[in-house]
Amino acid sequence: METPLPYWADDKYAIAIHYEYSPTEVGMTIDAYAYPPCGTNKKIKFYCPDMVADIEKIERMLQGEQRVACLDFVRKMLEKHPDHSVPLFYNAILNLQLSDEHKAEEAVNLFREKHPDNPAAHALKATLEASLGKGDEAIDELQTALEQTEERLHPSLYDAFGAVGQMLLMTGKVLGARSHFTLQSNLAPDDDNMPMQMLMRLNNSPEIPIFLKQDLSLAECPADFPRKEEFNTALQDSAQGLWRKGLKQFEELRSGAPRNPAILENIAALQFSLGQDDIAAKTLHTYAVAEQRNDFEAATEAEALAKALSDQDEEQIDVVNASMPIHEMEPLLEKLRVDQRCEHLPIDLSQLGTEGSPPPRAAYLLLDKPRTESGAELTAENVSSVLGELLVFGKETDRSARIEFTSAKGPLFDEAISTLKEICGDAIDPTVSEDVQGRIFALQDLMNWQWRLPDDTPNEVRNRLMTEKRREVILEKWVNFPLLTLSGKTPLEASKDTELRLPLAAEVLTLEMVGQQEKWKFDFAELREKLSLPTAGTLSTENLDVLNVPITRLHRLPAAELSDEDLIQGYGRSVIRGLNKAVENLANELLVRQSLMDQIDRSQLYGELARTASDGDQALAYLKKAQEEAVQQGRSPGMWMVAELSMRFERREMQEAQLLMQTLMSKYAQEPQTAQALFGVLQRFGLITPDGQMAGGMPGGPPPAQSGPEPGGGLWTPGAPAGPPSQAAPPQGAPPAAGEGEEKKSGLWLPGMD
Repeated sequence: METPLPYWADDKYAIAIHYEYSPTEVGMTIDAYAYPPCGTNKKIKFYCPDMVADIEKIERMLQGEQRVACLDFVRKMLEKHPDHSVPLFYNAILNLQLSDEHKAEEAVNLFREKHPDNPAAHALKATLEASLGKGDEAIDELQTALEQTEERLHPSLYDAFGAVGQMLLMTGKVLGARSHFTLQSNLAPDDDNMPMQMLMRLNNSPEIPIFLKQDLSLAECPADFPRKEEFNTALQDSAQGLWRKGLKQFEELRSGAPRNPAILENIAALQFSLGQDDIAAKTLHTYAVAEQRNDFEAATEAEALAKALSDQDEEQIDVVNASMPIHEMEPLLEKLRVDQRCEHLPIDLSQLGTEGSPPPRAAYLLLDKPRTESGAELTAENVSSVLGELLVFGKETDRSARIEFTSAKGPLFDEAISTLKEICGDAIDPTVSEDVQGRIFALQDLMNWQWRLPDDTPNEVRNRLMTEKRREVILEKWVNFPLLTLSGKTPLEASKDTELRLPLAAEVLTLEMVGQQEKWKFDFAELREKLSLPTAGTLSTENLDVLNVPITRLHRLPAAELSDEDLIQGYGRSVIRGLNKAVENLANELLVRQSLMDQIDRSQLYGELARTASDGDQALAYLKKAQEEAVQQGRSPGMWMVAELSMRFERREMQEAQLLMQTLMSKYAQEPQTAQALFGVLQRFGLITPDGQMAGGMPGGPPPAQSGPEPGGGLWTPGAPAGPPSQAAPPQGAPPAAGEGEEKKSGLWLPGMD
């Protein structure tokens, strides 16, 4: 399955070399016993004593940002010493920084050709290949550079780790990217936090599945394994980043023990690190099958990860545009206006036109039944479901007037067409012409629903209906949906087949992890019981190592039974990975743990609970608590008030928003952090222009469309109007999206998200 790219991933990783050579302090003569900048392990006195003055001049020019002049000097130096690694190295890095791809490639290739045993040459080649999107070549060059490194790690290798990591991320190989950024962060100087920032973004990104947020670990040698010395040598090499070398060693060990779980686990981890996701997924599957009798839970997690990274040809359905000619426009518009199953969409129709086609005359949502007048006593039986989007087009030069209905061609499609024909009657020609707009997974269509609820529907009613619907979808529909991973059987059928127990457990775990990210209110123990699977209850404290518990199990930690240290560590791991259910469980325990009252930031805990809340009212209550705790701790509540303001705008609660604005402007707007956060929220909701000018008025509608999700995710707020089904359909491979009546993810800001 292709992993969706995080919104913050660059379109292309630009060549970035922040070369800095410091054999001695700036302004002093270069020490002859220092190493030259080119990557050799010989010292200047014994390698290039006649170049000391040249190196000093080059370094002064680089420090003065005189790169063009420096390149000219290096080229003249190359004329005198065409084969020497010092001018070849400078020529390579300067061309990487200044020249086009062709010249940069020529310079790097020349350095590597003349000095094939120099790790810096291979590291620069890795950076270049990564910038060109050549993944396998970049990884091979970087591994060659590492294998050739004898004593000191040359700075060019540090840069290459970042370049290759970014390239892997851009190609959806998240675990490989994690490995490269992790190793780079371990090598990072104190003034460079970019690798750690990349890891934090990977951890916090809502687009990345939980399975891909785990750190790859290497299994220790089993006590009864006969070739312990060889195993540990491979383990040591792998831990130092020599993944290609370690993989070769473990593959050799595997030839004598083909189903050894520790060897298989390590091979898979190294394959992931090297960007070999397809092969790694197969290795993981082999590991899972071999391990399921000894540790069914670990096997299930491995199988679920393998599934997440495998291309599955699951059933897909078309998203179609069904059009029907219009006989009489005005009678049709009147029929649509008066029929309560047609919900008028208050959108700017001019935005729906194209260069070759004028905009529609009207837009509606087609409902299966009219909305009830009040939602106070709404039940699942009388909730109105959205069947699709309806657009009405007038006559064009080369096309007659028509209606266009867009929807996934799922189980309700025929009902929708029949309803539409009934409403329009003889105002349209009932002949349907279908045009396929795209495809989505049938399971995705099954797991999604879209409602139109009365405006006065209480939050508790909405939440109750959502819980009921989610339960129905999972326990009645999902369990009866055939899956290719289950050999075409439904989960219920697979529960009776012992051969399918492992892939079935992996499917349930996958669904549970999606539910945790999407904040579903559903007890998966009920599903596991129905399918005769282990219940996956609260973890035992016996031999519990919180720092090494798989992230897919953190929500099952026995919070009340943990030591203070374990509780803090478990909470920290959960927050870093954005594990909503685990954060909720552990944060609530931290708030009542008496022994930690003076050691924790209670306002921050309430802020995290607001972030993880699936209910908007509860989220607001937590934000109020965060403000109160900040005041009690003698700190400003301004940042938490900005978070509340963002949510008030999102919910269109303008009276409350105005009061908050007045308080913020009069008391907290002079605080730099609060002012910056407030500016960002006001700009996002269209109240202030990018240059700081007030736009006037309070937002009366949803915030302007964003180019991507806000960094760090956001709160969920129920009740925001849903877009038409054709717009709401998530991309293939994405987790089920929310519709009207479900919580809709917003881009609200919270302290700590920037």
